Amino acid sequence: MTITDMARLPRWRLTGGALATAMRYGVSAAGPVAVSGAHFLASLIFLRNLPAHEFGLFSFVMVVVSFGMSLNVSLISVPITRNLVTGETGTRPICFQINWLVCAGFAALLFTALCVGQAPLIEGAMLGLFGGIFTFRWFARCFAFVDGRMPAAIHSDFIYSVSLMAGLGLLAFTHRVSFTAGSEVLLAAALLALIPFGASFFRTQLVSLGGNPARYWPIFRDLTRWSLIGVVLTEITVNAHAYLVTFISGPGSFALLALGMLLFRPASLMQSALPDLERPAMARAIAANDIAAVARVQHHFCWGLGAAWAVNLLACAALLAFFPLLVLKKGYALHDVILVAVLSAVIMAVRAWRTPPAVLLQAAGQFKELASIGTISGAVSVAATLALLLTLGPIASLAGILMGELVILLRVRQMAQDWWKANG
Repeated sequence: MTITDMARLPRWRLTGGALATAMRYGVSAAGPVAVSGAHFLASLIFLRNLPAHEFGLFSFVMVVVSFGMSLNVSLISVPITRNLVTGETGTRPICFQINWLVCAGFAALLFTALCVGQAPLIEGAMLGLFGGIFTFRWFARCFAFVDGRMPAAIHSDFIYSVSLMAGLGLLAFTHRVSFTAGSEVLLAAALLALIPFGASFFRTQLVSLGGNPARYWPIFRDLTRWSLIGVVLTEITVNAHAYLVTFISGPGSFALLALGMLLFRPASLMQSALPDLERPAMARAIAANDIAAVARVQHHFCWGLGAAWAVNLLACAALLAFFPLLVLKKGYALHDVILVAVLSAVIMAVRAWRTPPAVLLQAAGQFKELASIGTISGAVSVAATLALLLTLGPIASLAGILMGELVILLRVRQMAQDWWKANG
């Protein structure tokens, strides 16, 4: 059964209780859970075997790669998903072509940022290429969901996860973990994860290179400029601490904050992955004027993210209570790690709360309105984070991120309520 079929099931089939909801998310979430587990293992291996500076660089790459995924969604996946509502298909080849440019540009951007962060040249190049390929994989994954080819997306997730865990596990077992070897394993895993999408998919992508990139301008002018602005401003709101701490205090200082991101990476990845499942489902329901279906999808979405956060919180508490040496080997003070974990937990809870209404507004095409929220939240987040960083230090800077998240939450929920009043 495809995601399309599941989205069209009658109400009694989708609301059969917790088991039905768990089954619906279980298949689609299996891949992201595997990727999250692989990244968690990778982070632990790097944490225990690399100096703070190199662990901070690795953690920074994970932050920026998440931004690349969001960037790709805003410029490429959004117009393709939006076509489910409009019924237009002519924009696909144009978006395919621009996707190549986006991924190449992002790889170059990441390489430049790593060089500024004093990463070695060769390793910086490999990680930059990893970022570009991983971003391309995320596009292929999103497109597979839109096109009803969920197995390809899940297989890609599992190949990436198994390859990464096997490669890094072998390095750890043979005591050969290094920044260079880790970069090679990340790049190899990202390349292998492209295989499930098939030769026909890549032939289609390569054929698209022959067009004129200027054809994308009407799409950008009418739609994706607003989604792009929203993503950039949201990235500023969400990860201002990563950029400010890394470039002001250095990757070593960011390494402690990265522990909080490490501990809550499962919930974070679910918050990034589930919208790719639910955005097309909401768009189809809106196109069919099936408001009841929209409500069901959003209800399940809220419960899914809430459950992921709760499980992640319990796992984090158990780790710090019973196995603290897994994250304290590098000399971090336990009270600092707990404080970072608590702040990270609150931030992730707010994100889980505001993600479903935000995705609803995306499916409804309200990108300009969402961008206006980002303007305010980004300014609040940057100003508060910078002030707290300079006065109280890196850990306190997380409170600035929380302030920006609360701005988004309050405004997005109000906009979603207005949409329901107008359409419910």
